[in-house]
Amino acid sequence: MNAGEIALVGAVAGIVASIVGAGGAVVAARLTGRYQSRSQHAHWRRQVRREAYAAFLDSVAQFNELRRFYRERTLLGQTMPEGTTDRLRALIRSIEKALFIVELEGPPEVATQADIVMRSIADWQASVIVSELRAARDVPPRADVPSSEAIHRQVNQSLVSFKAVARAALDAPDTTDRTSGH
Repeated sequence: MNAGEIALVGAVAGIVASIVGAGGAVVAARLTGRYQSRSQHAHWRRQVRREAYAAFLDSVAQFNELRRFYRERTLLGQTMPEGTTDRLRALIRSIEKALFIVELEGPPEVATQADIVMRSIADWQASVIVSELRAARDVPPRADVPSSEAIHRQVNQSLVSFKAVARAALDAPDTTDRTSGH
């Protein structure tokens, strides 16, 4: 091999190395961009979920404030101020709307636990209505029906469980749905 052929082989090797290097850089940039995009999407998704969970908890907190007020009045043998029933209905609608957003944003285990909170709140409301109707008719409480106090504890426990599941979902390394390709 003469000097010209050696130079030509060196030049071709340099070109091939440049092409391979450039291709590697393009692939690396694309992978980095894809990773960054997924990371940003996961961060955005986690933030949206956090806001949905916070709105749900805020609605429940407002309801709990009225529930505690009701409980205090009941324990003192006092009636509720006029308009309390309407306010209670409005708060339950607010919780229900927030629940729909939690169900939309997921993940399923958080939505399920939020639904349990909602059902325990509905149970509490029903127990209050039944208790008031029975008291208005001088009918003693039934032993086989949970008291509003028992359901009060059920609401609190379901709320503690919701917070634990929601926190775990937010702390998970990737909260995006891998089956849908997001």
